[in-house]
Amino acid sequence: MRRIEGEIVIRRTAKALVAVDAFAAVTAVGGGIALATGLEEDRFPATWLMGTPFRSYRVPGLLLAGLVGGGAACAAASTLRSPTTGGRASLLAGAVLMCWIGGETRLLKQPAYGTWTERFFFAVGLLMAVLGLRVRRAGGRCRRSAGSLQ
Repeated sequence: MRRIEGEIVIRRTAKALVAVDAFAAVTAVGGGIALATGLEEDRFPATWLMGTPFRSYRVPGLLLAGLVGGGAACAAASTLRSPTTGGRASLLAGAVLMCWIGGETRLLKQPAYGTWTERFFFAVGLLMAVLGLRVRRAGGRCRRSAGSLQ
């Protein structure tokens, strides 16, 4: 009975996890490209970069697209293939997203407490991590209960 309940938790949570991971991937890749190409100049003035290692948003945009977006895309694909492995990947991708947001708010000279977008995406990263952990734990319980039946 525990195994069936665990499998249901994995299946339901994995569906939500793929959706959240894919959302994070699409928005990070799109946002990173927009940042790197200068489409976000109005929202992110160059004066915010003063005191950072960057002279423009090109490198941060490429890092956002590749590291954060690519990591979330890999996590979504991994979850589709194997929910328990994808759970680990999503936990890591969520941590990367939260660290990105934390670094962004510390480095950039912007309004105190960041923007609503940063708070939203920090919450998305947290959700990725929590759902990833839930899938991973449920997968472990299923394996243990399956082993006890044999």
